[in-house]
Order: sequence, then C-alpha cells, then structure tokens
Amino acid sequence: MPYYNRNSHNSTTFILGAGFSKNAGIPLQSEFSDRLISYDSGNDIDELITYAIKDYLRHTFSWEDGLDLPSLEDMFTCIDLSAASGHHLGISYTPKKLRALRRMLIYRTFSILDRTFNFSTDIEELLKNFCNFNNQDLTCNFVLLNWDIVLEKHLSRLKENIKINYCAQCYDWNDPSLHSKPDGVPICKMHGSGNWVYCDNCKSMFFDLDEKLSLHLKAGLIKSDFRLFDEGFTDKKFDAAISIPPRRRECRFCKNVVSPHIETFSYRKSFRTPAYSSIWYNAENFLSDSSRWIFIGYSLPEADYEFKHLLKSAQLKMSHLGSVRNKSIEVVALDDEQVHKKFKKFFGSKLSRFYNGGLTDFISDSN
Repeated sequence: MPYYNRNSHNSTTFILGAGFSKNAGIPLQSEFSDRLISYDSGNDIDELITYAIKDYLRHTFSWEDGLDLPSLEDMFTCIDLSAASGHHLGISYTPKKLRALRRMLIYRTFSILDRTFNFSTDIEELLKNFCNFNNQDLTCNFVLLNWDIVLEKHLSRLKENIKINYCAQCYDWNDPSLHSKPDGVPICKMHGSGNWVYCDNCKSMFFDLDEKLSLHLKAGLIKSDFRLFDEGFTDKKFDAAISIPPRRRECRFCKNVVSPHIETFSYRKSFRTPAYSSIWYNAENFLSDSSRWIFIGYSLPEADYEFKHLLKSAQLKMSHLGSVRNKSIEVVALDDEQVHKKFKKFFGSKLSRFYNGGLTDFISDSN
C-alpha cells in the first residue's frame, strides 16, 4: 500500500482519544447520552429524531424521564446485533426500523460535535512542538479514535494548504481529481471521520478538510426512515428541513447517494470496507516502527478490544530484536487514576510515564 513509509523507526506516534478533543470543547462520551435527547434546533427533522431516540429508549430499556440513560455501547450494540442478524428487537423494532434509527443517532452525534468546537492553545502548542512542518521527512504520525476533525482544523491553522494523508484511497469532495496525499501528515482515523462520506455502490470515499462533510450533506438521512416513526411526516417537511438538493448528495463518480463512514460506540463494529483495511494496516505499521507512543485523552475502553489487540501486536512485533526496538509509552490524562491503573495493567513495566495533569502538564514538561 502506498500510504506507509517504513523509514520511520525514530518517529513519534500520537494515539488520540476523546480527552484530546475535549481540549477543543468536544464533549466526552460520558457527556453524550443526555445531549442525544436534549438537542433542540427547532427543526422538524431534529424534533422527530429526538422523539425516535426516546421511543427506542422506552421500548428497549424501559427508560422514563428522570432516569439515567443506558450507555452508548448498550444503545448501539443492541441495534447492531439485531439489525445485522435480521431479527427484531421486540415486536415494534424491525431490522429496517433499527437501521433507520442508527442513521438518525449518527446524524445526531455529528450535530452535537458541530456545536461545541473551539480552537485550543494547548493543542496548537503540542503540534508546534512535535510537527516539523518544514521537514519533508515527517517524524510524527497520528492514530485517532475520534470522529471529529479537531486535529485537522488545528493543523490547517498552523500551516496553510497542509497535505493530509488519511492512509486510505479517498478523494477530495470538492475536486475528485485530488486525493489523500501519501506525502501528507499521516492520520489514521480508526473509527472513521465526520468529514468523510462513502458510496456503498462504487466503494469510493470522499473527504473535506474544511467541514464535517457528513453533517453538511445530511448524509444518511432518508425520507422513508422518518415515516417509520411518523406516518404523517411529509416529503415537504423533509425537503424543507434538508434544504440540500439531492444531486448535492450524490457520489462524484457513480451518482449514488453517499452515506456517513464511521464505526459507532457499539461492541459490534464492522470494519468491512477497503478504507478500514488500509487504515488499520498502516496504523499497525506506524505503531510497530515508532520508538515513542504518546496517548492523549484515551482510556482503553472495553469496546475497543480490536484496537487494544492491534496495540499489543504492534508493541510485540519487533520486541525480540532487542533494546533498539523498545518503545517509550507515555500516557496523558486529566485527574484520572483509573486510567493510570488500566494502562499499567495493559503495559505493565513497559509503561514509561503517566501525566495526570492533562495536556497543559505534558506540554510544560516537554518544553
């Protein structure tokens, strides 16, 4: 695959989780649930999405107003296991209705992410310290578990017309003759991204560095989905709320309607597309050949068991070759000793350093 340069033994790989994006105002997973049912835009589509989510919670988890919401992993995993196997989740929720609800939940998640972004001076300082933008031989790689584009926005602010290498074959939405650059900053987004859309027909993936493309195009929202929850939901209401001509949501190559391209909080993730195969392949190689791993805002959640296996594989792949392949493994968290314990259990004596004062503490120590 042309996206990976094996001449990177002395490089640093950053593994970024939700805590990294929290520095830019993006909510943590634990802060998402309540926002799923409290989002208010005055839009007919958003109102019906809120109703659909609440209806699902009532039918599936016996939830009522005032009760704690189930975890996002439980919400998505129940949907994914039933829909993928072709079974109902109770008599009211057919596989078709569950797939529609999943698309609505993804759209709502992107809407929440879009409301809260702010530029972070700490993130800017981090990138200035570790990314040599004037050097053709980059010594810094990024592995992300987030869907947001916090990293891309900060990189673009620091260097105009910066090249990004998404480590997969993908095309610029605004100019399909352009594509992700192998000589750009390597960013492996393990669970997909809000600025990607995907064509299920010709299997093409597209990106936009300037905005959350999936949200902007309202990708994944389908008229018939809304009538599953409200038979009286009219085409007129849908078209007025979408306000994007159908041709604007068409694949640049085959004209099929595009959809989001992410993996959710579910335990039943499906990395089935060619893009994910390439991304995960390149991420393992970056991690294997890097001499320094820096985890920022990542807590090794149980739902990420595939990624945890990839980390362990990358750590051990070349370990038999001696000290030259030993890695510095550093973790940056914020007032969370439980994260320290989890990393200590996973990496044992190989854990080099744990910073519990957040990104500010790490930057101060690095200067």
